[in-house]
Amino acid sequence: MHHAAYVFDAYGTLFDVHAAVRRHAGEIGPDGQLLSDIWRAKQLEYS
Repeated sequence: MHHAAYVFDAYGTLFDVHAAVRRHAGEIGPDGQLLSDIWRAKQLEYS
């Protein structure tokens, strides 16, 4: 069986989309997780 292409759902499956906020939590402040959650929701909404 020959496969011409492979497709991966990378964001959220292979990549931790919230990692940057956790890494820079000190610079972002206490609302970092909320920012990350809203950013991800908008990303999914617009794609």
